[in-house]
Amino acid sequence: MLGKNVTILKQSKRIYPLLVILFSLLPLFSLGQHKDTVYFNPLIEDITQRIPPLDDLIDSAIVHAPMLKYYNADIAEWRYKVKTASRTWMRNFYIDASVENDFWNANTSNTSNLGDNSTIYSNQNNYRGLYGLHVALPMEDLWDRKNQVKTATKEIEKSMAQKENQILELRQNIITQYNQLIVNQRILKNANESVIAGAMNKEMGDKEFINGQTTLYELAYIMEMYRIAVYNYETSRNSFYNSYLILQELCGFKFNVINKIE
Repeated sequence: MLGKNVTILKQSKRIYPLLVILFSLLPLFSLGQHKDTVYFNPLIEDITQRIPPLDDLIDSAIVHAPMLKYYNADIAEWRYKVKTASRTWMRNFYIDASVENDFWNANTSNTSNLGDNSTIYSNQNNYRGLYGLHVALPMEDLWDRKNQVKTATKEIEKSMAQKENQILELRQNIITQYNQLIVNQRILKNANESVIAGAMNKEMGDKEFINGQTTLYELAYIMEMYRIAVYNYETSRNSFYNSYLILQELCGFKFNVINKIE
């Protein structure tokens, strides 16, 4: 069994130079394919070179964040309430006015026995206007007016503080997600290299088993390592893509970089 392990180590020493050559040639093949597509290849390219800079992502997230829009509306609402509170004393002033206009017109015609005819015209126009100013100043409104203004002003300050706190949290989330995207891409690249190495070991192990150079146990071990490598690649690919989509949602716009990860 020890001899078999020594054989595997020797085979690995022969495989390692081949893997180095393969990995060095892989970018050349991928770059040639990338010329025909506008999409990003996470196994070759750097994601930070294809998406906007971090500062631009933060600015976009601040503009599109629904919670910040809510705080802006809340601040605007309380500013209107400050104006309303500063004018509450005006509700105790009343102006009354009324206008009356009467017009009366009469025609009178008289005829005597002698045949005389006389007509009397008369008219009357009466105009009357009434105006009044009524003022009532409750003491409660006079004393409480400043408190109402101060209360509305403090609500503005409170909403502005909540807004600033939300911006701080949003900045932290963008920075964390941005760095997580970079880390996930590195993990994905490593997982892809492990799959390539595992596939080569699997192919070589199959040939050695057929030729009687290795045992079934050793072949099963190689197959298990390949299966684990494939599983890790699928997991890391999913993690990278999820972090990419989450960063898009936080920033409020589509990067339109990744179409599909093979």
